[in-house]
Amino acid sequence: MTTSQESSRKISLEMKSEVHYQKAAKSYRRSQQYIEMINLYPTLQNTLIECKDENLIE
Repeated sequence: MTTSQESSRKISLEMKSEVHYQKAAKSYRRSQQYIEMINLYPTLQNTLIECKDENLIE
């Protein structure tokens, strides 16, 4: 994209409707990335528990 194309393109600062964001959230919660992230929660929780009393900063 050239500079003239970028400057002629309008950027909308208006938010989309609440329904739009609800649909986007519903779609995201069904995505493979979200499912994989949720499946990592037990690992994260266990790691935090194991590191609870560690002095990680010298």
